[in-house]
Order: sequence, then C-alpha cells, then structure tokens
Amino acid sequence: MSGPETPEVSLSLAQARRIAVASAGPTTTHTDTAAVLTRLNAVQLDTINTLARAHQLTLATRTGTTTADIDAALWDTTDPIAFEYPAHALALVPLHHWPLWAFRRRTSRKRHEYPTPELRKTILDKINTQGPLTLRELRAEHEPTGWSWGPTKTAVEFLLWSGDLACTHRTGWQRQFNLPERTVPAEFLTDALTDDACLTTLLTHAGRALGVATCDDLADYLRITTATARRLLPDTPLLTTRVESWNSPAWTHPHTLPTADEPHDPEQALFLAPFDNLIWHRPRTTRLFNFTHTLEAYKPADHRVHGYYVCPLLAGDRLIARADLTRHRDTLTINRTSFEPGPHPAETAEYFARACTRLQETTALCRTMITDTAAPPTTVKALNHALNRAGTGNLHP
Repeated sequence: MSGPETPEVSLSLAQARRIAVASAGPTTTHTDTAAVLTRLNAVQLDTINTLARAHQLTLATRTGTTTADIDAALWDTTDPIAFEYPAHALALVPLHHWPLWAFRRRTSRKRHEYPTPELRKTILDKINTQGPLTLRELRAEHEPTGWSWGPTKTAVEFLLWSGDLACTHRTGWQRQFNLPERTVPAEFLTDALTDDACLTTLLTHAGRALGVATCDDLADYLRITTATARRLLPDTPLLTTRVESWNSPAWTHPHTLPTADEPHDPEQALFLAPFDNLIWHRPRTTRLFNFTHTLEAYKPADHRVHGYYVCPLLAGDRLIARADLTRHRDTLTINRTSFEPGPHPAETAEYFARACTRLQETTALCRTMITDTAAPPTTVKALNHALNRAGTGNLHP
C-alpha cells in the first residue's frame, strides 16, 4: 500500500463496524431517493421479484417509503434522477455522475463485442426515428429472447456501456433505450475527464459509501482492478487505517470518523436485501460481522443451505440472523430462518419481529406468516410469540 508507513487512523473492529453501518445508511431515514442514490454511488438491479426488486429494497430501507414509492421516484417523472450502467453489475447510478464513468465508456468502445458501424447505425437510426424503444422492440424477428444474448441484445448492452445509448426509464420492468442527448442533461453529457480523474473521484465516493474499507473492498465496489485502486488511493482524501484483526491495511473517509463512537439504536432492526450495498463484498461482510453471506438464489434447490432469497437481519450494528423470505398476495412468508450464535434466541426473535413489521410496511403487506418447518420447533415458537406481540396478523400457513 502506498502512503505513510504508520496508519493515520487506528480503529477497533467495533468502531469499524459502526462506521460501515452509518456510512451505508440502512438505519438512517433520508426520505429522498435521489439523495440516497447519491450517497451510495450505485444501487444494484436484479430481476428476482420473489419479495421485491433488489433496488426497491435497498432504497426503501433508507428512505422509509414503500417499494412502489421508489419506482415512482425513479420512473414516474419527466426529469430522471438515475441512469442504468454496469457500475457494480447492472446498477442505478445518479444521473449527475454520468461524467465519472467516461473511463468505462472508453474501454467499452475498444472491446471486441462493441457492435460494428453498420449495426450501430441500424439501432441508433431506429431509436432516432421512433423514440425510446425496449429490447423487445429492437430485436430482429426470430432472435432469441430471455437470458439469451443474441446479436441485438449484445449490441444494445455494449452501446449502453459505451454511452451511445442511455437508459433512464423503465416501463413494466422493460428498459427503455434512448439516445443520451435526449435524456442526459447537456451539462453532464461529457467524456472530458481523464480515466484517473474519474477513478479518483469514484474511489472517494466509494470510500464515503463504505466508510472504512480495504483496497480490495473499494475495487470491488467499482468493479475495477485492485492494482488500479491501489495506485490511485493515495490521491484521494481517504485516510490510511489499521483495523483490529484485519490482515490488510484499510482506508477511511474522514467525514465518517465521528460515527466510530456513536452507538446505533439498540431497538433498530431490519432485513437487508441480498444485494444491499452494505454486504456487496462477501469477504468484507465476514471481516466486519463474522457473518458469511452467500447468494443462493441461482443454485439448485438441493444445494441451498439457507434458502432462495435470503435476507440478513441487521440489529444495531450486528448481523444476528437470516431468513428466506417471499411475498404471496398480502402476506410476508418466512420459509426458512436461522439465528447466529450470540444473542439469546428470545432477544433475536424480538429483533426479528420488529424487522418483519418494518418489511411489511416497506412492501405494503398486511401480515407475516412463518412456516412450521422454517426452523427448529423452539425457534418457530419463539418467533410466533414475538410476532404475536408485534401484532403482525396471521402467523401460521
């Protein structure tokens, strides 16, 4: 790591955890979708809708609104606040951050998948003439659909990556592709920044969103190489940091340091979406919380340990349980759950019930139901008692 040999900051693991939770903001209500998006730098999108969409849960957790309110803020407006881009997988990115991704647009234009001039002209002319179009409307007849990457899908994705196309709206979950000059304000529509200028600013933003992080953590947040992050980090305002029990040096954003000794509300409890920014990078999640989080939705059913759509339970600044959750009509269903070692099961059950109540409000559901096979009988009994006290409604299937 470049920089001074003696770290500028030393943190206990508890302090690092408090900074991380405060920086990612899941326990803070901002009430403004655009402000949350700017704070996080990017919010991952995903097609799974068994409970709610990934971006809805990540943003609504922080705004205190419903998942429907999130989509209204994003797409039911003539003035978009975000564009979709492969910032960290496919993600929502603040619209005013368009200039910062010039480095990736330039790289995308050099890749062999970048469409030929003829195909580019065909797609761009069609949108120029007809207005914003979905992939379904752009595809040629008999092309594969769904997950298949036929010629048109490949071309459209790389035109999005290169900035030849922009997506700032969805209709019925279908992306609408448009010419960037029609949807990105002129003051943002520029590739003038150098690669290093883009990346230095983005690393600073990532450092603010993470609070405290290793070089690997920061590189993962932006999906850049660790070598690039290591080279540019000394040019950011982030402070070199030693964290108790971490084997790698870390970096801390100076604005987050006051939160190191501010305890989180002990009554606070909420479920994190599997794609929540706080738990993006699995090694960091393990280092911070001694909690192993694995996305199992894309595994065969018989290979899953914890379930399909597993949401970790955050209580204060600890991850104390996890639950496989689904939505059916007006009911939140707990299919499977397990508690982490540490708190007494009755205490964890109380946090669990509070988190269910909050999730019901977020997703506009009326009741919570736990299956008899969701956990060992003693755990199911403790949860039923806690859910009954929370007044969540019908608890048995």
